[in-house]
Formats: sequence, C-alpha cells, structure tokens
Amino acid sequence: MTRALGQIVVIVVLVGGVSGLGTLIGLGPAAMLGALTAMFCLMAAFGGALTPDLRLLAWFAPTVVVAAATPRLLAHISPPAAIALLTVVVFVAGLLPALGPRFVTPALGLGMAALFGYTFQLTGTAAWWQILAAPALAAAVTVLVRVLAGLRDPDGPTRKAIADLLAAPKLTDPEGAVQAWRSDKQRRWLGHVLDATLRYRSAAAVLSARPDAREVLDAAKEEAATIAEAVKAKQTPADLVVPQRPSLLKNLPGSTGRLVTRMHEALDRLHSALADRDQTPVDWRQHGSGYLGDALAGALSWRSAQFRHALRCALGILVALVLATQRPDDPLMTSFLMAVFLITQPDWRASATRAWQRTAGTVLGSVAMFGVLAFAPDHLLMPIGLLALVAGFGFQRSQPIIFNACIVLMLVGMYATTKHLDPTAVIVEYLVLTVLAAAIGLLFGFAVIPGTRQPTPAERVTNAVNALRSGLITLTANTPVDPDDRAARRGRRELVRRINDVLNPPTVGRRASDPERVAVTKAGEALAGLLSGIAGLMVHRAAVPETEESTRHALTALTASLESERDDESDRFVELVDTADPEQRLLFDAMATDLVRLREAQTELR
Repeated sequence: MTRALGQIVVIVVLVGGVSGLGTLIGLGPAAMLGALTAMFCLMAAFGGALTPDLRLLAWFAPTVVVAAATPRLLAHISPPAAIALLTVVVFVAGLLPALGPRFVTPALGLGMAALFGYTFQLTGTAAWWQILAAPALAAAVTVLVRVLAGLRDPDGPTRKAIADLLAAPKLTDPEGAVQAWRSDKQRRWLGHVLDATLRYRSAAAVLSARPDAREVLDAAKEEAATIAEAVKAKQTPADLVVPQRPSLLKNLPGSTGRLVTRMHEALDRLHSALADRDQTPVDWRQHGSGYLGDALAGALSWRSAQFRHALRCALGILVALVLATQRPDDPLMTSFLMAVFLITQPDWRASATRAWQRTAGTVLGSVAMFGVLAFAPDHLLMPIGLLALVAGFGFQRSQPIIFNACIVLMLVGMYATTKHLDPTAVIVEYLVLTVLAAAIGLLFGFAVIPGTRQPTPAERVTNAVNALRSGLITLTANTPVDPDDRAARRGRRELVRRINDVLNPPTVGRRASDPERVAVTKAGEALAGLLSGIAGLMVHRAAVPETEESTRHALTALTASLESERDDESDRFVELVDTADPEQRLLFDAMATDLVRLREAQTELR
C-alpha cells in the first residue's frame, strides 16, 4: 500500500508539474498533452539504479518526443504517411523486449506515447512547436524527477536486486541481478557479493534435493537471509549477528560434502565482501553486450517469436488506425487504440487474460457509472472520476479489472464534463469499442495451421537444449575460438533464432498447463542466461588471449553438462571457477546457476 501511495504521489507531482510548466511557457492546450505523455515516460524511468536508468532515458526520452509528436504533425500533411509511421513505431516497440526484461516497460511506454500523441483531442488549436515542445517538456521533467528520486541512494536498487537473489526461497533467474550490477558502475564489492551469491545459490539448489544435507542447508539459508539484509543497507551494520553453523556430526557422501564446502566458502566470501565494501569500479568488459546484439539480430527473423508478435501488434494497430480515421473527432479513439495495443500479447493466454480483464472491467465500470448517474448530479461526475482514478492506481497490478473499471468512471466523467457529451452514449460506445479492441487483439496471428502437430512443452525444451549443444559443438570446432569471426557470429545468431523458435512457437500457452508454462519460462530464462554467458566468455577471450584454453575448456564442459543430467557433470563445470580470473569466475558461477535452473525445469516437465 505504501508503494502504491508513493507511485500515486509521483504521478500527481509529475503530471501537475508538467501541466503547470507547460502553461507558464506558453504551450497552451498542448500543456495537457505533455502532462499525460509524462506518465508514459515515467514507465521507463524507474527500473533499477540511477545510473543505468539515466543511461536508458538518454535514448528513450528523445525517441518518445519524436514518436509522440511526429505522427501528429505529419497527419496534417499526409494522414496515410502518419498512419504508416505510427505502425512502424508500434512494430519497433514490439521488438524492444527481445533485448531483455528491462526493455518491456519502455516498449509499452513508447507504443502508448505514440498512440496517445496521435489521437489525443486538444481543447483548442496548437502550433507545431507547441506539439513538439509538449512531449519534450514531459521527457525533461521525467528525467529531473528520476534524478531527484535517486540522489539519496543511487545504487540502492542494485543492492536490493542482488540481496533478493541471495535470500530468495528458491533459485530464481539471476539475469536481473547480473544485469543490474553490470550496468551500475560495476562496484568491486558488489561484484564479489554477486559472484558469491551465484555460487551459494547453485550449490544450495542441488543440496535441496538431498535429505542428508537438510540441517546444514537450513542453517545456510538463515545465514544468507541475514547477510542479504546487510547487503541492502547503505552501510554494513556494526552489530551484524550471524547464526552459528551446525557441526557435521556424520560423514556426508563425497559429492554432498563438496557441495557443502563450496556453499560455506561462498558464504565466507560474502562476509569478506561486506567487511570490505570496496566501492572501486572494476574495468571488466560489458560481456552482455555481445548477446544483446545477437538477440536483436535473432529477433529480426520470422522464426523469432518476438518478431511475429511485433508484426501482429503492428498489423492490429494498422487496422485499428484505419477504423479510427472514420471517427476523427471521437475522443474515445485514444482508449480504443491503446486497448488494442495492450491486449495484443506474445502469448495467447496472456492476450486472452488481458482481453477478459479489459472487458470485465469495462462492464463493471459501466454498471458503477450508471449507479453514479442515478444519484449524483452532473457537476460531480468529474471529481468522482478523478477520485476513482487515484483509487484505481492502487489496484493496477493486483486487481486489473477494478483498475479498468476506475478508468471507465474517469473517462465518462471527464468527457461528460469537458466535452459535454451524453454519459450514457459514452458508456455504450466505450463498451462497443472495448469488445472490438479485444476482437482485434485476439484475432491477429494466433491461427494454427491445420494438420500441423505442435511440440509439447517438454519437447520444446529438449529441442532447445539440443540446439544449444549443437551450437556449442560447432563453435568449439574452430581453432582458435574467435568471437569476431563472421561464421561464429552467424552461428550465434542462428542459435538464438533456433532457441526462440523451439521455445516460443506462435501458439505457445494455448494448450500448456500453468506448471508447464512456468517450467518452460524457467528453461527459457536459463537458456538465455547460458547464451549471455557464452557471449561473455567469447568477449573475455578476445580481450585476454591467454584465456583461449580455459575458454575452450569451459565451453567443452558446458557441452558435457548439457548432455547429462547428473550432478557430477554440473560439479565439473563449477570447479572451473577455482582456476578462473575474477571476470571469468562471475561468468562461470552465473552459468552454473543457469544450468541448475535448466535441470530443474527439465525435471518439472517430465
């Protein structure tokens, strides 16, 4: 609740600030356009620590300005050209999530800002410079708000991401924590904490399936939770109390004993890093950038699920835009276009869920609005709508149906008051447009080819693992390993395409059960992490040529681990850490964690 209230305060301050500044500098009716565009800029502003967020805003802010203003200005010259440009913007927004989870909300913000800027009905006329200055002001104020919000503790989100990975009840995807550290100055002590966390989590995950290690594992989890709280703090607590480790009263089997030793060594390294807190940034290469390039190149293919989603979304928006041209003065066209954009998801079930939430929320809000109209005078419709919107933000994630119902109350109240429209007519039209948006969002791209057998979730994961193993064999067949070789780059991109193909077919999720969907998602995250680790090893080898042999050894060990589901094969890969330099060690530990998660997913799919 506190977090929701904080978000509401930030939104109110941002929207009010942009609106007030826009009025002061003479933006006229475009001031409201800038104020509401600021909300879409805000979607990209808070995703991590201050430095990486500002780095993202450095390209996102000007992109939003162009996307929000250009189609609207171009429409005065050539409406078809404006529609074509807007369709391209939506297509690009649909591709952005291929770069990683951090780009999901910026992609939504970019698409929504473009659609909103094109269709928003101003209360008067505005000059071209006002249309251009409004989103520019919104972007500038959003950057200022992000800076002010992050000055007190700039790297707090990075510490929290790593601490959450350390204290998570189960082994979770490490990529978010790894990327958070990589993008936030790569402070040495946090790098050591992250590396030790990955080693601890991979060992603990394997030990969790061994009853003879339960006592020592429970004590380690308690110790890790205590350390995690200290990692979150800006300074290490002086009175940090660490639970005592139980003595091993019985001899543990060889592999279990090695895992326990490895786990305790990782916890000891966590204590050392906390005591030191060396803030010096390390000069390690951004070894994830190679994978980002491969991921983007791999997404530009029909076999990429993200490409198919982006194309479906663009085509759906194109149809919606053509329909919207038939009602150029209808203020509800903005909500209609956004509904189509938000309902069209990469996954069939996710799209169906969004369609249900939108439609059910619209019906609920319409019923509530009819009740308001029966008892409240017309001059209270706007205040009631605004109160409903503020209250609805608290339910945006937990109860999206209620949030959508609140949106109906706000829109009907606003249009009935500011544009003097009949509330009943607005409600009926909004219902019709919502159903039409759901139909468009669900229609595009989800047809199954008759007679084509779709692989089961287990088969998709098996095929993906086989593709990764085959790619590794091909990669290590060259002497020496050269990441800049054209054939090597082509092989990596083909590997990304193949994994996207087998893990994300066009109909994924339509017939899979919820546990299967969770397992496939886990496998996909693990495979993506392994691909990122492979790219990192290749970049590291290029910068440090003397690691040629250890790089080849690591890739060979990874291939062997993928061929077997035994713990000792995983041990063989993890033991490479003992002879690695610090940068390689982080890569090896991250890849070992991904191997364990991949094995868990394979077990869950049997």
